[in-house]
Amino acid sequence: MKLFYMPGACSLAPHIVLEWIGKPFELDRVERGKTREPEFLAVNPVGKVPALIEEDGRVLTEAEAILLYLAEKFPDDHLGASPTLEAQYEMHKWMSYLTGDVHPAFYPYFLPQRYITDEHQYPAVREAAYKQIDACFQLLDHHMRDRTYMVEKRRTVLDPYLFVFCCWGKSLSKPFTDYPNLHRFLMQMADDAGVQRAMQAQRITL
Repeated sequence: MKLFYMPGACSLAPHIVLEWIGKPFELDRVERGKTREPEFLAVNPVGKVPALIEEDGRVLTEAEAILLYLAEKFPDDHLGASPTLEAQYEMHKWMSYLTGDVHPAFYPYFLPQRYITDEHQYPAVREAAYKQIDACFQLLDHHMRDRTYMVEKRRTVLDPYLFVFCCWGKSLSKPFTDYPNLHRFLMQMADDAGVQRAMQAQRITL
């Protein structure tokens, strides 16, 4: 397997999962601003990381889909949901929330130029985006109260995904310690050996 990633992007989540699984894989770094270059578009026409190339040449894209795929492909690592309807619902509910609400909330904060051409309005765009991010973090912080992991009582592919957004949250104006349960989760994940290997490979730090 080969994972195309950008340091610190959401591709960090499947990278951590691959470290946890422990099977051989390669890394291919995509530089920021290069995802629309013809070389990478030949891999993923959408022009986004992550992209995962399987041994048979198939290309998998979209972080959520790759995470769930890896959980299904390597069931012995127990990174997916338990085989009950309720557990699978919880897995898909939170995966959908991270993908559909939390992740896109950061886009206008980090990239206001995608949404407005007047540079003088960038602070207003970021302020509006921050309010949405803060609402998401407050909900997640409440969910993580008295929890070590996002669902069940063990790590799953949800945890590296949440970890990525917690890392991004440290760049906000509000101290991340204001979300005490998320901050605890962030520090707990930072101590994990697989997380540390992935971050070292991507040359990123908290």
